[in-house]
Order: sequence, then C-alpha cells, then structure tokens
Amino acid sequence: MKIRVGKYRIPVPRSLVGRIGAGVTLVILGFIPGPPGPAAIPVGLTILTLDHPRGRRWRRVTIVRVGRRWQAIQAKRQMRRAEKRDAVIGGIDPEGGR
Repeated sequence: MKIRVGKYRIPVPRSLVGRIGAGVTLVILGFIPGPPGPAAIPVGLTILTLDHPRGRRWRRVTIVRVGRRWQAIQAKRQMRRAEKRDAVIGGIDPEGGR
C-alpha cells in the first residue's frame, strides 16, 4: 500500500503495528523544527487513519472538501485572467474612450 502526496508515493508498512508506529513517529517528528518538520504531521495522521473507519471517512470527506475548494479557486483565477485579457485585448472602450 502507498500513500500519494502530490507527485510522490510513500510506501506504508503492511502490519498494523508498523503503521501505528510509523504514524506516531511522523506526528512526533512533525513537532521538531526544521525543513521536514510540519510537513510530517499530515502524513503521519493519514497513516494513522488507514485502520479506523471514522478516520477513513474523515479523510475522504476532507479530500473532497479540499478538492472542491481548489476547483473554486482555480475557476475564480481563470475568470480574473479572462477579464484582464479581454480588457487588454479590447483596447478601446465601447463608449468611445480609450
């Protein structure tokens, strides 16, 4: 089993004890300051939610919410770019001004 984080795939231990140990370790390491610090917390929590039904449901709901929010942000960004492009390409104001 592997967890996909962006373009990376992280292998997950097959045994229950290994998954719990890896998840707890990553969460604890997430509190240590440094480059990999805070990024380890979500990965550790994701590993810990693999074996619990409520955790799996929470993870799926969160992924859907984040995905919908991301799509809304992208749509707004495209609309703003299109408005700017139309304003620049048009060049002349339809009311006679410049």
